[in-house]
Amino acid sequence: MAYRLFALLKRLWVACGEPMPTIVRGMRRYLSRWFPVRVPGSFPVSYRRGRSHPLTPDIAVIIPCHNYGRFLAEAIESVLTQSLPPAQIIVVDDASEDETMRVAASFAGRGVRAIRIEAHDVAAARNAGALQTSAPYLVFLDADDKLPHHYLERCREAFDDPAVAIVYGNMHEYGERQRVIRTPPFDRASLLRSNYISSHAMIRRQAYDLVGGYRSLHNAHEDWDLYRRILRFRWTAKKADTFVHYRMHGESMLHRHQRNAISYCTDAALLTTPITIFSPFCGRTAILPRFTESLQQLSIEDRSLLTVHFHNTSADPAFDDLLRSALNQIPCGRMIYTSAPHPAHWGHTAQSLVEHRVRNGRNAQYYYELAVVKAYNHLLISCDTEYALVLEDDVLPAPDALRRMLQTVQADTAAVVCHYPCHLQGYSMVWRANRDGTVTHFPKRRHGVEEVGGSGFGCSLLRMSAFRTMPIHTRVYESPPRWYDYNAFDHLRTQGRVLCNWDIEVEHVRTERFLNPTAPFPPA
Repeated sequence: MAYRLFALLKRLWVACGEPMPTIVRGMRRYLSRWFPVRVPGSFPVSYRRGRSHPLTPDIAVIIPCHNYGRFLAEAIESVLTQSLPPAQIIVVDDASEDETMRVAASFAGRGVRAIRIEAHDVAAARNAGALQTSAPYLVFLDADDKLPHHYLERCREAFDDPAVAIVYGNMHEYGERQRVIRTPPFDRASLLRSNYISSHAMIRRQAYDLVGGYRSLHNAHEDWDLYRRILRFRWTAKKADTFVHYRMHGESMLHRHQRNAISYCTDAALLTTPITIFSPFCGRTAILPRFTESLQQLSIEDRSLLTVHFHNTSADPAFDDLLRSALNQIPCGRMIYTSAPHPAHWGHTAQSLVEHRVRNGRNAQYYYELAVVKAYNHLLISCDTEYALVLEDDVLPAPDALRRMLQTVQADTAAVVCHYPCHLQGYSMVWRANRDGTVTHFPKRRHGVEEVGGSGFGCSLLRMSAFRTMPIHTRVYESPPRWYDYNAFDHLRTQGRVLCNWDIEVEHVRTERFLNPTAPFPPA
């Protein structure tokens, strides 16, 4: 009965944010003399009396500090009193003009090291602290925050799975505002859309080193950026039964961020995030130089983050050479080339499908759709970036198109599309989705940004975590036919909003399939 009461009191204490930890720990030590049996879920009483811990101290805690000397002692004390002691505590004084260095030096006798840098940048300060240690696990604690006494212990326990790279808990806000933020269990797709892991997460050192640590990003969430770059690899994250004390005050990073009214694009650092450009080709030689030039002129801040994937279905050796040469002319960090000729049993070449799908000779509409479906399923299995820009080989975006599409993205966005005209029908390739399952194309170009039903894939920015949740497929054989892009956007709208930025310039090049749709078929 007594143990049940203790367990209830502990849950209430944790829910209240663990107030008066020194007094509570003293009471617990006193009561342990009378109740020495281990309470399920806690460490043995023998450890709480100072004996060896079953976990090896292999954690470094780095505390960056810029003019937060008035809070620093509390932060350091919260680390020194951990139930699992850290291997190292590093204070990084980043160009402070207050008592930061004096406060840090006062803890030197208790094993706290202090260094000074002049970066004026929290990402640089965190990286500088990490370089001072080789500990396999890292925790970055802001100087105005505190850790509960069990934080390192409970986070470290969660690394029993070698695939786990990030361990996090809830957040207890205190100071100007009092509340507990209960973070959700880890879900990769959700974290890619919005951040719920605080900067205090415990990080596996090799995952941190693998991506190069923090990036200095003006006004962006550096910690969210770090987590997303780690999770591009097959690492995972895990929630532990703990929390961090997050101090709310007028100069906290959260308050500064909210005051600056940062856009989602800036917050998520989308202009400096890895992105894939995927283009399927069917052998149209005449427009290839213009298409190549449009990719060369795209405005991208860091082209080393760009992957360009050319998917060639032409089965034409001469075009294959031209396309490989064109790919080599595009500055990017990575090039992917796929040679994907159509199966022989289709009875079609890439050229015959382009020229004759309009009049549907020998079931050309179905096989044309199947060729596109095949191409975009290749995108699903090959793309390892969160965003992919699909550009068909007869669509030429303006130099600022990709940047403006990224700036259109919101947390709930599944895709961003651009207007371009249908040369056969005259209307916009962007459509509304009707309640009866049909679509209505916009008759002409509009202005601004609005939610739409979908668009042709000619110039579409896709959030891949939404796009890859279902294989691309066609229902062109039904009456009325359901084309692959209608089906794809029907599904994308279940994953988030589809937005059209009507003001982005895109040219749809007229090609020979519109000029000569009735040319005779080659023999089967």
